[in-house]
Amino acid sequence: MTDDFSVRAKKYETHQETFEGRNSFSKTDTDATFMRMKEDHMKNGQLKAGYNLQIATENQFVLHYDVFPNQADTKTLLPFLETYPHDLKTVVADAGYGSEENLLRLDESNVNHLMKYAMFDKEQKKRDKQSARNLANWHYDDKEDRYTHPDGWCYRFHHIKHTKTQTGFEQEIKVYYADDPESTPQKGCYINERYQQLKAKECQALLSPEGRRIFAQRKIDVEPVFGQIKACLGYKRCHLRGKRQVKIDMGLVLMANNLLKYNRRTAQN
Repeated sequence: MTDDFSVRAKKYETHQETFEGRNSFSKTDTDATFMRMKEDHMKNGQLKAGYNLQIATENQFVLHYDVFPNQADTKTLLPFLETYPHDLKTVVADAGYGSEENLLRLDESNVNHLMKYAMFDKEQKKRDKQSARNLANWHYDDKEDRYTHPDGWCYRFHHIKHTKTQTGFEQEIKVYYADDPESTPQKGCYINERYQQLKAKECQALLSPEGRRIFAQRKIDVEPVFGQIKACLGYKRCHLRGKRQVKIDMGLVLMANNLLKYNRRTAQN
C-alpha cells in the first residue's frame, strides 16, 4: 500500500510539472493541450490535442509565426510580439486579443494598435446603446462616488477588489452595492475603471475613418492564409509531435504558401 502510494505520488508530481499552468496535456505529446477544434465532424465538442498557431501577415504574406500550447488567444499576443524580429508599426487583432493587459502593455510600449475587445460589436448595436444595462446610460456622481440606474436605483462605492489573471496580471475592480438591495434585481456592480478607459480609447480609434479602413483590411489579410494552407495545400493537421517539431513543420508549410503566392503574383505581372 505504501509503495503504491509513493509511485502514484511521484507520477502526480511529474504530471503537475508537465502541466506548466495548463489544465491538460496529451500523453502522446506532452507539449500539446486538449482544445476544441473548429472542425468538429461529430458535433459533440470533442477535445483534441493541438497547438494554437499565431501568425503576423502583410498582404497575405506570413512575416512571423509561432505555436502556443494555450488555447486562449489573449495569453499569446504579448509573447508573440516579443519574438517579432521587426519594428512594430500597427498591431491589428480581433476581439480574442483585446484584454486589459494587452491593451495596457501596448500603450506602455507606445505601439499603435487596433484591437476589438470582447463586447465591442455588441456595444455598437442600437439595442445595447439604449439598454439600461449599459453603464454609459447610468448617472455617475463623482463627489459621492455613486452610480444611479436609469430606473432610479442607487449604487454606492463599497470597496476595491484586487484580482489576478492566469498570467499574473493584477486588476483593480471597484465594487458598488445598492442602497436598497431587496428592491433591485442587481445587488451590486463591479467596475474596472482602467479597463473602461482603455476600451473607450480603443473604441474611438476603431470607429474613426482610418481605423475602420485598417481594421477592414485584417479580414482579407490574415484569414485567407489559414484557408489557403488548408484548402490549397491540404494541410489540416501536424505530422510531427513536440512543440519544436510542430513549429518546424508549420514553418515549412507557411514558407511554401509564401513562395506559391509570390510565384503567382510575379507571373501575373
